[in-house]
Amino acid sequence: MNRELNRNSNHELLRLLAMYMIVFIHANMYLGTFCTGKYNVFFNGLVNGICNIGVSCFILISGYYGVKFNIGKLVKMECMMIVFSLLETVMLFIAFPEQMRGAVLLEQLVKSLLPFITRKYWFYSCYVCLMLFSGYIQKFIEFLDREVFEKLLMLMLVLFSVFPTLFYFELIPDNGKGLVQMIMVYMIGRYISMYHDIQVPRGKAFALFVLLWIINGVSHEIPIRIGGIYHHLCKDNSITNLTMAVLLFYLFKGMDVRSGLINKAASYIFAVFALNNSLVLVVMEYLRGQSEFRRPGGVLGFLILACIVLLVFIICLLIGLLRDVLLGGFDRKLGDKMSTYIKAHLVTLEKSIMSKVKRK
Repeated sequence: MNRELNRNSNHELLRLLAMYMIVFIHANMYLGTFCTGKYNVFFNGLVNGICNIGVSCFILISGYYGVKFNIGKLVKMECMMIVFSLLETVMLFIAFPEQMRGAVLLEQLVKSLLPFITRKYWFYSCYVCLMLFSGYIQKFIEFLDREVFEKLLMLMLVLFSVFPTLFYFELIPDNGKGLVQMIMVYMIGRYISMYHDIQVPRGKAFALFVLLWIINGVSHEIPIRIGGIYHHLCKDNSITNLTMAVLLFYLFKGMDVRSGLINKAASYIFAVFALNNSLVLVVMEYLRGQSEFRRPGGVLGFLILACIVLLVFIICLLIGLLRDVLLGGFDRKLGDKMSTYIKAHLVTLEKSIMSKVKRK
């Protein structure tokens, strides 16, 4: 019961914060429009030092509570992402008609109708794969005793997080934006849930979090440059980022927050995943095209950017709410019908196989 209360409040709030960080990292490429000089360097390091932990936080929460495969949920998610993808295509077509034509427009439409299989949104495609594998992952974890599970996690961390952090080169060349990283972080979440569901010393955890944040930020602004190598710690698969995500997860786990509004907002989080990048692009290009827009500069410029990110975040959530009101019932009905249909055919197939086995 307590765990469910925490999910309904603490970790749902963390999901919203993690999503805000993801939007901010996309908007941060326009930081130069709002401030320059030493302010640009400072705020660029500040944002990049923390915001790349957003996806890891999201998957840690999923791992902690466990993801269960459900045909109805899968159908609902695909319908949802198709609508968001088509909406995104319309938005880009209106904003950039010269670019969105011919093969480019056709590619966008195809990807919008097949968002999972075309990997239009890398996170969504990987998350669906994680959902499909989740039952097998859980059975595999349950087969292992704690010591073996810990050794497996350590091996994965060394190969896919520590080595890329120390040596730049990656065994999986995706900077952590892929299924291998997602499964590893998910399994860390499962480990915490099964064996390490504790309260951490908040002061020490927060101090370490801030220290790693500073190290990340400095690393981003003063990267290692050797020939073609450009290396810093602000990647999804860096051990500093992963440690920060785990620390933030524990810090939120120790909070006591209960809010129906937070729970409701968090349920529309995939609308932000789907729409934020393009909406940020449209807003920023519009601002840059306004001759009367003047660079605010300094702290004020950064605060204006943060407010724009918040506005984009809220607009995406409201679009998610509107789509749910208009089409949520259709999703559920289609999902239920598909689930019933597939289950019925699986039963028929099983009976047919058993019948053939008995005849032999």
